[in-house]
Amino acid sequence: MDMTDVTVVEQSKSRHWFYPWIIWGLGATFFFSEYLGRVAPGVVVPELSQEFHVSALMLGALSSMFLWPYIIMQMPVGMLVDRYSSRILLCVMAAITGLGCITFAISPGLFVAQLGRFLMGFGASFAFVGALKLATMWFSPRRFGLLAGFTQALGMLGAAIGAGPLSVVVVGLGWRNTMWLIGGFLIFIALLIGLIVRDNAITHHAEHSSLEKQPHLSFWQAFSRVLKNPQSWLNGIYVGLIYAPTGAFAEFWGTTYIQHNNGFDKIHAAEAVSCIFLGWAIGGPLVGLLSDRIERRKPVMYGSAFFSLITMTAALYWPNVSLPMLFLLMFLYGLANTGVGVSYALAGEINERRVSGTSLAFANMASIIIAAAFQPLIGWFLDLQWDGANVGGVPVYSVEAYRYAVLALPICLGLGLISTYFVKETYCKLNWK
Repeated sequence: MDMTDVTVVEQSKSRHWFYPWIIWGLGATFFFSEYLGRVAPGVVVPELSQEFHVSALMLGALSSMFLWPYIIMQMPVGMLVDRYSSRILLCVMAAITGLGCITFAISPGLFVAQLGRFLMGFGASFAFVGALKLATMWFSPRRFGLLAGFTQALGMLGAAIGAGPLSVVVVGLGWRNTMWLIGGFLIFIALLIGLIVRDNAITHHAEHSSLEKQPHLSFWQAFSRVLKNPQSWLNGIYVGLIYAPTGAFAEFWGTTYIQHNNGFDKIHAAEAVSCIFLGWAIGGPLVGLLSDRIERRKPVMYGSAFFSLITMTAALYWPNVSLPMLFLLMFLYGLANTGVGVSYALAGEINERRVSGTSLAFANMASIIIAAAFQPLIGWFLDLQWDGANVGGVPVYSVEAYRYAVLALPICLGLGLISTYFVKETYCKLNWK
């Protein structure tokens, strides 16, 4: 970008101060939209089991089919958003995610349903990192913690709608028509991204200018630099352990668990799960802002792990819990779990600026990989406790089997709490090396 281009962009920003917010907002809306399709199958677990004639383990594997391409693509995504047009990448991948939703909607059998989930996960793998990359391009680094929180909050708002209010739509229209609607919306977002988003970065600091003069790193160079930093691994372990219970419980098994363990109907159970994402949506920006204001990451991450452990354990095992109290516990868990967003901000600070996209992608990959394992793992634990009972060909599991299966979630959070001690404080400073 020459000086003329910089001048034009800066003048445009002075006339249209909201334009960077629109650019980032469209990227974040893609993240919001993919979460709708990501969690919607969790509302119809029995229906999917009956439709495809599969066990709990196979249902968990079907759900996690979204997560495996998401995981595999994270490191290539980081390299691609560091080097190529975010507008083109996000436009194409939003369209692929929408096509995946439609494929899932028309699936005649398990294989096509798995293909649809795979396409959804492949396209959605660009959403979060792409939105954060737009934030780093168009905003001051001082706002990165806040924007990371806002981005995660929009995703969780999509999950809240997908797990709660969308359940009413699913009951009314059926899960296939609902997935058609989500797919169409994602394709519409893809068109808006292609028409509106631009890749011109605003120069905020002198360091940006010197950074632009540095040569691009190859994928393996960027990947190697991130992997060689022990803090990349320690932060990744933290974010993976803290987010896994949300990925496994809130995104898939939560509605079914609450129905069986607490005796509430599907809509109330789905609404309880949506409270987790509502807590995320409210807490994400607030926790990010708090971390930015105190110029610390570790205290917020420690508090997140501790209170996530307390509230998740209470929500799972509080005997005869009332519906309002369950709603509150789910909301408080989501509020506490937002330290994950702070760990993303830390991921953008622990490695040099040229590999920020790769570093963010590594943290995002870590946050998903354990959740991807936990979805079928909980199904496997259920199958281990199954006594052979079934209704209409659908396996029926006891309350004790469900309680046994989800015991892994508090254990995971406890390990995440321990991992906090090994993460290095960055004091909210970017690494300009």
